[in-house]
Amino acid sequence: MRIRTESSTPDAPASAPDTVAPVAVAPPRFPGADLLDQAVTADVLFRVWSGDPAVIVPSPPGAGKTRLVVLLAAALAHRAGLRVAIAAQTRAQARQIAQRLAAVSDERARLIVSAKDRDLTSTDAGLGVVRGRQIAWPRSGGGIMVATAARWLFAKPQELQADVLIVDEAWQCTYGDLGALACMASQVVLVGDPGQIAPVVTGETRRWEQSSTGPQVPAPDGLLAEHGDALAVVRMRQTWRLGPETTALVSGAFYAPAGLPFTSRRPSEHLVTADGESVGEIAHRDVLTTSGPGDPALAVAAATRVREVLTCSVVTNDGTSPMCDEDVAVVVPHVAQASQVRALLAADAPGVLVGTANALQGLERRAVVAYHPLVGRRQVTTFAVEAGRACVMLTRHRAHLTVICDPASPDLSEANDHDMRSLAAVTARLEETSEA
Repeated sequence: MRIRTESSTPDAPASAPDTVAPVAVAPPRFPGADLLDQAVTADVLFRVWSGDPAVIVPSPPGAGKTRLVVLLAAALAHRAGLRVAIAAQTRAQARQIAQRLAAVSDERARLIVSAKDRDLTSTDAGLGVVRGRQIAWPRSGGGIMVATAARWLFAKPQELQADVLIVDEAWQCTYGDLGALACMASQVVLVGDPGQIAPVVTGETRRWEQSSTGPQVPAPDGLLAEHGDALAVVRMRQTWRLGPETTALVSGAFYAPAGLPFTSRRPSEHLVTADGESVGEIAHRDVLTTSGPGDPALAVAAATRVREVLTCSVVTNDGTSPMCDEDVAVVVPHVAQASQVRALLAADAPGVLVGTANALQGLERRAVVAYHPLVGRRQVTTFAVEAGRACVMLTRHRAHLTVICDPASPDLSEANDHDMRSLAAVTARLEETSEA
């Protein structure tokens, strides 16, 4: 009896052996090839690979900016054989990038530190740490070196000339610093969040207050104002950190006016109480203050809410697990407020991260308790209503955010200033949420 298989044909003899279809073998993926899995990141790689002199990548919170920086550097160094310099804004950011590069690259990225820097941890053991005069590119092939922007400014451009300079958290870098950094590379890639806090400048800048290309403005903004449509701009419009409620809260208020509305692609993640009751993504708690932003009642309310959150469990697609200290953060505007909260949590929750928006931007936790920027105030100040600070405070969480509010704070509903309007929109939405 003749048996027909998928590989047989009507004319094949009965005794012909079955043939096996060849199996397609995917070519090995080069370091950084994961960028090709998404259209946006593939576009960034294409533009850099094509030789665009400057590529700007505005991104919302939690869009995968560090992942993009790491994979882009790995792809350019290993596949194209380029020398890639990465400029981070803090030492912690530089180390994180170097550590993540070590995980995806078969050649260790070298982390540049000061000759006096002895603050190295066990996580730095696998990195190629170089100091002082040891800084040099490999004699052949590509390479990656990571340092803070400040450290790169001490280097001699003619000795450390790179092919591509990637600036991480570029909206925290000034246009003046970018002008100095750009001398070391023929291509520049600026990756960052336009909604974060503007660069901290300690010098006098009044003469450039009305200039869109002053040395104090964020580097991408100055570059766009100077060269406009000549630059390649690739916008990332999805967040993997923020849920739909938080996205609706901050996208319309802080990012849509700048042309960067975004959506949420965060996997399901929420808190449940010990009784199994689901905790909303955003809540607020009203605290009437009588002695300004440093009122002890604010710190008590924040510490109490942290303890309540720590009794909860977090539910994800992988299951349910209890919350621990390291899952929670408290974000406040001022250092003194952080000290108050930290003192109240020192005995029973010492692992909770407590700090100002400036110190905690770029970080994330499962749950966050944040002060409203105007809490305790009876008059509006420029510092209090700065949009970047408010945005950072409201975007450090994944599963839950509780905002400590003051019902006696100034009413901003009639404000005309851009930052005030943004904060007014956020405040109105917070008032619609449930009270924690």
